[in-house]
Amino acid sequence: MQNAPRIIIGALRGGSGKTLLSIGITAALRRRGLSVAVFKKGPDYIDAGWLGKAAQRPCRNLDSYLFDRETLKKSFCKWAKDQDVSIIEGNRGLFDGVNASGEYSSAELAKLLKTPVILVVDASKMTRTAAALVLGCQALDSDVLIKSVILNRVAGPRHEKTLRDSIEEYCSIPVIGAINKLYLEDFPQRHLGLLPLSEHSGANEIVETVANLVERSIDLDHLMKLAKSADPLDCPRILENQSGAMLEHENLRIGILRDSAFQFYYPENLQALTSTGATLVEITALEPRPLPRVDALYIGGGFPETHAEVLAKNTTFKESLLLAIKSGLPVYAECGGLMYLARQLTIDETTYPMVGVFDVETVLERRPQGHGYMVVNVVVSNPFFPVGSVLKGHEFHYSFIPSDNINTNSYAFKVIRGHGINGSVDGIFRYKALGTYLHLHTLGAPLWATGILNQARNYHETSFTKTDDKS
Repeated sequence: MQNAPRIIIGALRGGSGKTLLSIGITAALRRRGLSVAVFKKGPDYIDAGWLGKAAQRPCRNLDSYLFDRETLKKSFCKWAKDQDVSIIEGNRGLFDGVNASGEYSSAELAKLLKTPVILVVDASKMTRTAAALVLGCQALDSDVLIKSVILNRVAGPRHEKTLRDSIEEYCSIPVIGAINKLYLEDFPQRHLGLLPLSEHSGANEIVETVANLVERSIDLDHLMKLAKSADPLDCPRILENQSGAMLEHENLRIGILRDSAFQFYYPENLQALTSTGATLVEITALEPRPLPRVDALYIGGGFPETHAEVLAKNTTFKESLLLAIKSGLPVYAECGGLMYLARQLTIDETTYPMVGVFDVETVLERRPQGHGYMVVNVVVSNPFFPVGSVLKGHEFHYSFIPSDNINTNSYAFKVIRGHGINGSVDGIFRYKALGTYLHLHTLGAPLWATGILNQARNYHETSFTKTDDKS
């Protein structure tokens, strides 16, 4: 791909401000009339949602742990093609991976995609030491193209001058921007980053505010010059769907619970469900309406705990969903979806009745119960995955299932890496519903969409047979 201007926004550590700066840079470049493709390194829904808001197009995740390097390059090339610039937000520190050699880090991604790096440096309580840190990053792996620095949390003009002079003298790269330490402190956060987009009523104002800050504080002309300096990227051949191809699932309706309680969906996952003709039906669990007619239901992750009282009181929807599941409706539920299908959710000793498909209680804690990459082996026959399949994904949950709830239920997955439900099992299932703490990305787990669509087809055909019999 000859024309693919691109940069990676990296940092020395997580919490340095790279997400807000990536949002602001994206929005500021759009103001210039540029088309901006946005990407997030690693498994992430919240940052990706904000980046997509700033770009006015879906943000794509890039993760060579979840899917192979060739697939990653195909995805990047597909969505970066014909765009004026691509902004890739890294995760954690630039060299932080799964082991001491930095596998699957932002630095490895930068090398794979031959992409210049702009390093965000949190300059709190340091001056010349910032140059030492940048110099150390340059020396650790010279194949990582660290081309410039943006300073964050700068105390004032004198502080900025000392930092800028030190970095430019000892590291021989320019400082292309500096942000005052007060500007980015007031944005509400949860867990590892910003509040989810759907929970923030002032999302548009935040994007505009950060874009204004970037325009005042960062040399965007220099940034674009760096992005255009990226070497040509050898892209794998991308096979698009043939026009006029038969739609195999054109009559299927796949329900998606999508509201401020359930909001975590990779765009590729939704596209995988519709690529053979199925229709997505967006549904909310927060309003007292019965479940509409669907052939399968996908419940993504989110924060049901912040809506526990509303979810618990919505008996109209809960009862219709439970009845449909007992009648054979296939349901795939991730993380927050698992919590919703449980018997009850307990938060600070207050118990909220949930749907009651799975005979377990989930309990919310104040510290993560599972966080990071996850690998499972499918060991028990279940509605969605063949026995013997190995699934790679990720988990991030503050809830757990008490041990005295676990033994009486059926589980499809043996945990190879990660925590899942108790460090050993995951994938609780009953009827045609499966709940799991494992988040899958279809680019690394194509069996996921196939399983849902096959079950939806079976349910659709069975439902029509029953209807015909009654007539």
